Amino acid sequence: MAKRSQQLKVQLVSAAAAVALSGFALSAATYAWYVANNTVSAKTSTISATTNGFILQIAQKSKGAQHGGAQDSLAATELGGKITPSSTDNMVDWYACQGWGEDGKVTSYAKLNFTAGGKAGEYEAGGETHYAFLKGEYILYTISDTGFADVYLTDPSENPVEVTVNGDATTDTIPKSLRVGLTIQDVDANGNDTGSEVLKCVYAPYTVEGKGNDASAIDGWACINGSATPVVPSYQHIEAGNYDGWCASKVGEDYVAGSEAIAKRVGYNGVILRVYIWMEGTDADCVNNAAAEDTATYNVTVRLAGVSAE
Repeated sequence: MAKRSQQLKVQLVSAAAAVALSGFALSAATYAWYVANNTVSAKTSTISATTNGFILQIAQKSKGAQHGGAQDSLAATELGGKITPSSTDNMVDWYACQGWGEDGKVTSYAKLNFTAGGKAGEYEAGGETHYAFLKGEYILYTISDTGFADVYLTDPSENPVEVTVNGDATTDTIPKSLRVGLTIQDVDANGNDTGSEVLKCVYAPYTVEGKGNDASAIDGWACINGSATPVVPSYQHIEAGNYDGWCASKVGEDYVAGSEAIAKRVGYNGVILRVYIWMEGTDADCVNNAAAEDTATYNVTVRLAGVSAE
């Protein structure tokens, strides 16, 4: 068994996992920040894992780590849906625009109260159901006696965070204002959440520049965190293929650690990985009502690589 364990640790270096939240669309827009008025149309989202030796594995959080059979850990599904632009600085407190000036600029914001017992991000406004974000919940773990994995975004050449479109997009406004947030939370031996959920980083598929439709807009990265005006986010953020050390580097068939891990020393109990997707209302690209006519849906895929931990 000792020899097999050593071999599996070597294989872990080239383990990779992919997370995909697919089939989401923007709610129809009527004003700045895309004030939504359409009902939600759920789509199927998927998560899959590709590993060498079935070492680093992935499963839907609701099903828990599939320690009983490797094959059960190679795929899981989630539901996406239509989203309304929102803003957050911590993945806990979320805000939407509330008031506008005569010039159409947003002047005030409301903290969202999510529907008790509803889906993640669900809230009611104007007698209608809205979704501030989409959230996929997964568990990353390793098979018993195969060591620990440090988890990174995969090599930049393998598109660590990729946005693709289904259908005929009529504008690029939607992907240009998207944000993808990754959080980690520990679990105990019984698969129960323990400790705090930690926001690791937020990715924007395009360079974030320009000012949004807020009366006190600031240039570039911005968010609403309870103040009356947009502020620079406190979270670590990366954009447009510039991953700033969050990626592992692929050398041959193996991965070499980066400087910023999504999760450290992931073992048999695993860790919870949550993927948040939203349209940042303060973004300069989130003011174009042309997106209201866009019938396309969008997929976000996050690809991870596991590197054997010392």
